[in-house]
Amino acid sequence: MNSSNPYESPSVAVLDARQPLERDIPEEISRPIKHGWIAACVSATMTLLVTLLALKSSTENSYVDAWNLIDVALIALFALGIYKRSRTAATLMLVYFVLSKILMMMETGMPSGLVLGLVFTIFYFRAMTATFRYHAFVKQWRRNPPAPRRSLSEDPLFAAKATDNNAP
Repeated sequence: MNSSNPYESPSVAVLDARQPLERDIPEEISRPIKHGWIAACVSATMTLLVTLLALKSSTENSYVDAWNLIDVALIALFALGIYKRSRTAATLMLVYFVLSKILMMMETGMPSGLVLGLVFTIFYFRAMTATFRYHAFVKQWRRNPPAPRRSLSEDPLFAAKATDNNAP
């Protein structure tokens, strides 16, 4: 209360009723998003470790390996976007990962890490579709918000009894 009027009612932050609470989001939407950003964090960590090992062991191609740090930063940025439920970040993460795997296979000439790449691709695809479903859920929530929940004081089990009024 920053005003000088002591009789002014205090200001309280009110929750935005147009946005669903975390507990109201269905588990089949929130779980793939969570798995997607965790997979992106794991991918960024693995890329960082491989890049640091390559930088430490070789000195002649260190500028090429240093570019992989940009790859790590980009994956971490996409992970943050997926965590924030961004459709763009989830889609770009899927496209970026698939393109990087295709380019790596074209460069080496052999399918290395195909199984692990397929697992990550599934996680990113599911996260992408879940972010689209999340935004559709929020849009529907805003159009037709659910009825407010009853408070505990309105519950008949906690209602005042007739004998409570006559107690001494």
